[in-house]
Amino acid sequence: MAVFDASGECLVANHAFVLGAARLDGGLGAVERRVPFSPDGVRGWTLATMPEGAAAIGQGSRPTLDLVDAVVNVLPIMFNAKDLQSRYLFMNRYQAALYGVSPDGAVGRTAADLLGSDYGSYTRSRDAEVIQTGRPSGFFEESYAGVDQVIKHWLTSKVPLAGADGAVWGVATVSLDITERKALEERLREAKEQAEAGSRAKSRFLAAMSHELRTPLNAVIGFAELMEQEALGPLGSAEYVEYSGHILRSGMALLHMITNLLDFARVEAGTLELRVADVELVRLVRSVVAGARSENPVPANEPPPITLDLPPGTLAIRGDEARLRQVFGGLMSNALKFTPTGGKLSISLRAHGDGVEVVVTDSGIGMSPEELEHVFEPFWQADGGLGRMRGGAGIGLRLARELIALHGGNLALESSKGEGTRVIVRLPHTPPERTNLPSHAVARPA
Repeated sequence: MAVFDASGECLVANHAFVLGAARLDGGLGAVERRVPFSPDGVRGWTLATMPEGAAAIGQGSRPTLDLVDAVVNVLPIMFNAKDLQSRYLFMNRYQAALYGVSPDGAVGRTAADLLGSDYGSYTRSRDAEVIQTGRPSGFFEESYAGVDQVIKHWLTSKVPLAGADGAVWGVATVSLDITERKALEERLREAKEQAEAGSRAKSRFLAAMSHELRTPLNAVIGFAELMEQEALGPLGSAEYVEYSGHILRSGMALLHMITNLLDFARVEAGTLELRVADVELVRLVRSVVAGARSENPVPANEPPPITLDLPPGTLAIRGDEARLRQVFGGLMSNALKFTPTGGKLSISLRAHGDGVEVVVTDSGIGMSPEELEHVFEPFWQADGGLGRMRGGAGIGLRLARELIALHGGNLALESSKGEGTRVIVRLPHTPPERTNLPSHAVARPA
């Protein structure tokens, strides 16, 4: 096979054509005397100087050539071959239409001739790199406009064309239109940025509102405590003392919820920092259990018995004691909240590997596998809706998981409907230097 320009000059030919021409011209020696034996060596031959019958060479493979031609021209890709001077030897119909020429009209011309000097200079440098190195370029992205002046994005690759002796005689280029993909990527990027901006705005709102609410609430709690204790004298009625106690406990519950919202906003924004020090866990767990009993009264004042399984002596780790107290206090509060009178609750502490393991187990209402899939979602609650029986903002477990992750640990939850829940917390002896680690919590049926 050979390619000739409009004047009849041979631009390139494959080895089969050269060998066929040699046989017609009296053998290989005659060809070698005229030109070097290589596809590039036939450049300059013309139809007039070709051995008689050369035009018929390769006719036996015409069906194969027709098939290749049909495939190359029907694919929605740009495909071309160029010589060492970046002149087109071949261009498929798809690319020719974009360049405003016919496939035959592109032969012998350069990209600069068809699309202007800027793009011509750029693509010629790309061709030269492949020709000089003899290696494919790999895929790269490029953007430019065709004759319709519409900028499109392409995924392009260039490969060297070489003869049997390894000498490079040209370069082939294939380009796939990725304009729609790039547009989709841009839309996804914009949507991601908008979602992140919305999340940041939400976090800032929660942080600002939590701060503003805590200031007056602290005053309410402080004055309610003074009134309940009758620090400045009798209130005049026993009911007033009782009411003051209700105000105090309700204020404390609201303050706890607001504090959790503020911490959640800080975690989401990545601004929450740990104050790491030595933490004695046996003492901490006993204190948490005592506080949970007093802060979470149940109907008829019959809290479920709490079984403690703690090691003798002490068991210390490095961590933020206030945050760990917040986590374990929240887990105990949940266990008491969802365990009816007559149920059981236990908390155990033991050394585990290079750290410790704390397990909180209750015999409460439990959760189904479907509910477990949502348990760590912010503001989700198992008994959601206007008629729900239990309070809370629905961020306790999510916040606990994130705080444990900041310590370099993990929180896992096991539960079965009607059979209770088991929460396993594992902590290393020392948290990592950088505390913005991802969470790795697992929720699975027991």
